[in-house]
Amino acid sequence: MEQHGSTATYNVESVLRKNIMDSEYFRDTCLKLNTWAEVVDEIFYTVKDVEPWMSGNARGASSAFCLLYRLFTLVPSKQEVKALLDHVDSPYIRAIGFLYLRYVGNPRTLWDWVQPYVRDTEEIAPSPEGKNVSMGAYVRDVFLEQYYFETIFPRIPKPVQDDFVSKLTAMGLPSRALGNAGQGGGDRRGIEEANRRPASVKASLSVALGQRAPNRATAREVGRGMGAGMKGGTGAALAPRASPPHASAREGSRDAGKDRERDRDRDRDKERARYRERGDRDRDREQGDRDRDRRRSRSRERHGRDHRGHRDGERGVERRDDRYQHERHSSRH
Repeated sequence: MEQHGSTATYNVESVLRKNIMDSEYFRDTCLKLNTWAEVVDEIFYTVKDVEPWMSGNARGASSAFCLLYRLFTLVPSKQEVKALLDHVDSPYIRAIGFLYLRYVGNPRTLWDWVQPYVRDTEEIAPSPEGKNVSMGAYVRDVFLEQYYFETIFPRIPKPVQDDFVSKLTAMGLPSRALGNAGQGGGDRRGIEEANRRPASVKASLSVALGQRAPNRATAREVGRGMGAGMKGGTGAALAPRASPPHASAREGSRDAGKDRERDRDRDRDKERARYRERGDRDRDREQGDRDRDRRRSRSRERHGRDHRGHRDGERGVERRDDRYQHERHSSRH
């Protein structure tokens, strides 16, 4: 499938793209996935939401967007993109397919791609802390809105956008984006209007080592690939501040979120360990088969040598007997 726009950045905003490229998960896992099928399998086992950032944009690019970026680099065919949209195993595989189209699909063909899905009733939770929405609501929001959580989509030309809106209206469907991937409401920075320009675009284009995370005024940029405390980072930590009122309640909520994330990581590690063990068993079985074949081959070679030696010995005895008979006959005459 031909990709629209920049084939160097895949139309991903610079802050998010930098954090994807700096992500250990992207370098150590995603870049080792060399086929469409391998990426889809990793999405199935790993992705549990489709936000661009891990638990807010102070902790690095999410696994969903790292795998999405890997799909960009693999340039899947039209058939493979369609298979993403129709996948029955996970709504997150489908959502990443729609995000792929939103970033690199030709805007003039987007309606043809998404029209069959604008009424889709399968449920998805775009955010780990948000509510479930229908896939149709998710699709409409992604293609009506330019802002997505704390990042920004490439701009769709206004005539194309107006045509999209008019077609939704003709179908009796909502033609106004709710924000937050169809979830609506204020975002996690406490901004009531979810459609406002996200801080990761407005304030983070100049994010450098040790600066504040753009969506939380009291957070440090410590987990987005090159922040303080990360390998290669040089930023210094801020001095602790006095806890504001109700800070303990917010801390408890953050701790619960961390616990959920640790549980997901633990489940993912167990699943990968099972796959590694299965692969090790297969490799051991194959090695055992090869060893047995080598032993059988050596045995056949030894047997052949012994058999040839036995025949040669018999022929040698026959030749000596012939000489002996010949000498006796000569001596008589």
